[in-house]
Amino acid sequence: KTLAGRSCSAPSKVNNVVFDVKCHPAIVRRQGDICFAKERNLMEQNNCYLEEEKLFRLMLKFSIPCVLSMLVGALYNIIDQIFIGNSSIGTIGITATSVVFPMITIAMAFGLMLGDGATAYLSLCMGKRESDKIGKAIGSAITIAAGIGVIFWIAGYSALDRILNFLGAKTAESMATSHEYAFWILLGLPFTILGTSLTPIVRADGAPKVAMASGLSGCLLNIVLDWLFIFPMHMDVAGAAIATTIGNIVSFLIVFQYLFHTKSFQLKASDFVPDLPVIGQIGKLGFSSFLTQLSIVIITIVSMNMLAKYGAQSKYGANDPQAIIGMVMKVFTIAVNLAVGISAGCQPIFGFNYGAGRYDRVRKLLAWSCGACCASASLQQFYSRRSRRRSSAFSGQIHRTRRSIWNLAQGRCASICC
Repeated sequence: KTLAGRSCSAPSKVNNVVFDVKCHPAIVRRQGDICFAKERNLMEQNNCYLEEEKLFRLMLKFSIPCVLSMLVGALYNIIDQIFIGNSSIGTIGITATSVVFPMITIAMAFGLMLGDGATAYLSLCMGKRESDKIGKAIGSAITIAAGIGVIFWIAGYSALDRILNFLGAKTAESMATSHEYAFWILLGLPFTILGTSLTPIVRADGAPKVAMASGLSGCLLNIVLDWLFIFPMHMDVAGAAIATTIGNIVSFLIVFQYLFHTKSFQLKASDFVPDLPVIGQIGKLGFSSFLTQLSIVIITIVSMNMLAKYGAQSKYGANDPQAIIGMVMKVFTIAVNLAVGISAGCQPIFGFNYGAGRYDRVRKLLAWSCGACCASASLQQFYSRRSRRRSSAFSGQIHRTRRSIWNLAQGRCASICC
């Protein structure tokens, strides 16, 4: 029957049988509301284990893949240095990767700020049972990340030499090699930012293994291409940069395709229009991740410029000391990423339980995660005492690493992890 003299033709499906009936638009909307409510109930059931599962088991499930992903991220630059250091270009190639390192880190800082902020927002919404707000936050974060990537493209290619000089490329040799490496790295920075943003979102959606697979796939591909481009093809630093860029693009594509199979939210075209209040909330929640990466950038830039100035006045020259500090900073990022991986892995659990009002679980998880970070710092401190002899893996030409520099690295590793 029709209601109020209005009708529409709509096929109805009941128990897999299709009936062609006349129904009122209000009935169609009601059926849509029921379907949406069922989908939302399923999403809430999929995430209720964050509130009910044992905390230690949850921490292991989320933190281990996250730590592995973060370590893989640190390995990207280390792999480049190992292959370049053992190639024909040697020390000056390591200097070039050390000069460009802050550029990559600041790009990742923006990606982590948006990704971790959106992750915290997603977890809070799930805890409050407000899953309808998640899509807009994720879509806005993706749009802003893409915009920042385009800005890096434009600013980087338009003033590359000036940027490299500011980062510490003070000699003609280091400037030329750094320019060659940075040219190809810049090409992949938008994908690096987007991939870094999406990885914690995928992890918070209940797929930490997908996030881990993304990083591992890019890293393994980077290793193979590094060897291929540097040794058989003799492309030196350009080959290392191209391999890194291809690895980052592959990692991005893996997490990007997951957006079509999400559990807690569904993205619509309108979600990609940035919502300024939501972006503000994401920025606040992710600002601590940005500061962590920014501190590494500041330390590296200051160190590189000081070593270029005073190294030039010594018998070692400007390039070798910069290569040495670059090696130390790469090892330093491993220690930082161990602690960041533990905390980032626990973030969805923190956010969900805080949003759900389970503050007792939040306090217990805080104790577990702090204990894990302290254990990580202690292990790193013990390992760093034996790491000086392993510096030859980066380059057979560098034998001037000072004990004081390594001691400085040990102290920074322990303090950052704590």
